[in-house]
Amino acid sequence: MSEHMSRSSAWSRYRFLTAHAFRMEWRQKHGLAGLLLFALASVYACYQVAGGRASSETWNALAWVVLMFSAFNAVAKPWPEDSEAMRKYLKTALRPGEWILARMTFYSAILSALSVLIFLSFTLFLGSEHFNPRQGLSFLLGLECTALAFASLLSVLSAISSRAGAGFGLTAVLGLPLIIPIVLISTRYGTDILKGILWIDTAHHLLFLAALTGGIGALGFILFPYLWRD
Repeated sequence: MSEHMSRSSAWSRYRFLTAHAFRMEWRQKHGLAGLLLFALASVYACYQVAGGRASSETWNALAWVVLMFSAFNAVAKPWPEDSEAMRKYLKTALRPGEWILARMTFYSAILSALSVLIFLSFTLFLGSEHFNPRQGLSFLLGLECTALAFASLLSVLSAISSRAGAGFGLTAVLGLPLIIPIVLISTRYGTDILKGILWIDTAHHLLFLAALTGGIGALGFILFPYLWRD
């Protein structure tokens, strides 16, 4: 009975933290507007550089690069919970595992929405003649899986950076070499899709991204409490 109540309480705290993150972001609408503007401006810059139409290789590479920098931009803003005074209070009010999972959920939702926006913007500005509707949906699925992998990795790194008092600089230094392999896997997946290779024959890339997302999430959930208490 007590174990059931403990699980229910943990779930309630996790839901509260996740909903609180979205409420805080909605109140500060300039943050969301900045993310949207950055993504759209990046796509438009690619449109200008490519001269209106891009080859399938260029289309594929630019899409992943824009998503990567949009992900870094999304985690650049500090949270109110990152302050020392707020952290001391939170140590007594909640468990660190719930906090890091709520942060991962928040960034996953934000980056998933951004990946859809980026895909639609690319098809609008750079054209969609390189793929049919089925290939387009497969490519969008790859963007979503990559966004989730970015969210889990950068959530953990931003939490570590804030705990170390180093801010976004440490997140960028640690994140760039770790995020490059994700981009390479995603680029290979996108190349296969745009070449017309069947989804079932290239789905192992998505399985790798899913395993990576789950592994990073589990690692953050297990190890972050030790950093939290330090």
